[in-house]
Amino acid sequence: MEYLKGQTTRWVLPDFLKRLLPRRFNRWKFQSKIVLPCLTITIFLNTLYGIYWGRFSVKRQKFIFSKPVAVYSVLVGLIFAVYYVWEVYDEFTSGRISSRDTIKIYCYMNVCICLLNYVTQWGITGSILRFQNSVPLFRVSNALDMSMMIVWRAVLDAVLKMILCPLIVYVTLILYQNRAHPEMEWTSKTSVKTMLPLIISNQVNNCFFGGLVISNLMIAAINKRIRSIVREVNMMQTPLQMELQKPYYRMRRCCELANSLDKLVIKYVLTVSRSRGYMRFTDWSMVMSMVMNLIGITLGFYNQYLAIADYYINEEPFDLYQAIVQLVFLAVPFMEFILVSRISSQMLQENKKTGDLLQRIDLQYADVRFRQVVNSFWLQVSTIEYKLMPLGLLELNSSLVNTIFAAVTGFLLILIQSDLTLRFSLK
Repeated sequence: MEYLKGQTTRWVLPDFLKRLLPRRFNRWKFQSKIVLPCLTITIFLNTLYGIYWGRFSVKRQKFIFSKPVAVYSVLVGLIFAVYYVWEVYDEFTSGRISSRDTIKIYCYMNVCICLLNYVTQWGITGSILRFQNSVPLFRVSNALDMSMMIVWRAVLDAVLKMILCPLIVYVTLILYQNRAHPEMEWTSKTSVKTMLPLIISNQVNNCFFGGLVISNLMIAAINKRIRSIVREVNMMQTPLQMELQKPYYRMRRCCELANSLDKLVIKYVLTVSRSRGYMRFTDWSMVMSMVMNLIGITLGFYNQYLAIADYYINEEPFDLYQAIVQLVFLAVPFMEFILVSRISSQMLQENKKTGDLLQRIDLQYADVRFRQVVNSFWLQVSTIEYKLMPLGLLELNSSLVNTIFAAVTGFLLILIQSDLTLRFSLK
C-alpha cells in the first residue's frame, strides 16, 4: 500500500485497437481525437447505406477500392430502388396517396434524391478515394491549437444537424401516421421503412456539412495563431520596445515568426482548397435536395392554406393537430438550410478575418523576410475567392434562407391566387 500511494492508474488500449488506431494516437490533440470517431462513423454509415465503395487498409495506411464492398453497395442500391420504386408506383396507381398527403409525398420525393446519390457517388468512387488519401486532415489538425469551446460548439452543430433533425422528423412522422391512418398498425419497422429515404438522401449532405464544420474549425485556429503573431509583431515595434530590444533580436524573432507564417500559409491553402474541392462530390445531391425541399415546403404550405380555406369558405372541419404536425415537419428542412448557410457564412467571415488580420500587421520596422511572407500570405488570401456554389447555381451563405423563403412565398402567391379565382368563379 505504501508503494501504491501516489501512483496513478493508466487506461491501456486493447491490442486490437492499437493495431487499428494510427500510430502516436495518444499524442494527438483533443480535436483530432473528436474528429476520428466522427469520421469513422460517417464512413461506416456511407458503407452501410451502399454509397461508398472503399475501405481503409490498415496494412497500406490509406483508403482503397474494395470489390466486396462494391458488390454489397450495388445489392443495397438495387434492393432499395426496386422496393421503393414499386412502392411509389403501387401507391399512386391504387390511389392510396393524394396531393393533400404532404409528408408521404415529401418522403417519396427523397427516393429520387437517394437514387441520384447512388448513381453519382458510385461514378466518382475513384476521385473520392484519391481525395481522401490526399487530405492531411489529422496532420494539419494536430499542428493547430483549438479552444475547447470552439470544438464543442462545432460538435453541437453537427449533433443538431445529423441527429436532432432526423429525430424530430421521426417523431413527427409517427404522430402524423397515427393520426392520418389510424386503421393501420404503425410499428417501429414501418416507421423506419418510411424514414429510410430521408436518412439516405441526407447522408451525402451530412458529409458535406461535417466537412464545413471541420474546415471552419481549422481556419478559426489559423486566425487565432495569426492574431497572436500580429499582437507580438506590433508590440515589438512600439517606441518602448524599440528602445529595450536590440535590432538583432527583432530580426531573429521576425524570422521565427516568418517561419510560423509560412507553415500557416500551407495549412490555410490546404484547408480552403480541399473544402472547395469537396463540393465536387456533393454538389448534385445538395442542388437536388434544395429543389425537393423547395417543392415539399411549397406543397406543404399550400395544403395548409387549402385546409384553412375549406374551413372558412366551405365550412369543412379543420384538424388543428394535423396542421401543427405538418408545420413541425416542414420546419426541419428550414432548420437544415439555416444551419448550412450559417456555417458557410462563418467560413466566409473567417476567411475575410484572415485578410483583415494580415493588414493590421505593422511592417514599418519589420524584417525584410517577414514582410515578404506577410505580403505573400495576404496575396493568397485576396486571390482566393471563397464561395461555396454547388454547380455554380446558388451561393451558400446567409442570404440562402431569404432566397428560399422568397421562392416559396412567390410560388404560394401564384397557387393561392389561382385557387381563389377558381373557387369564386364556381360560386
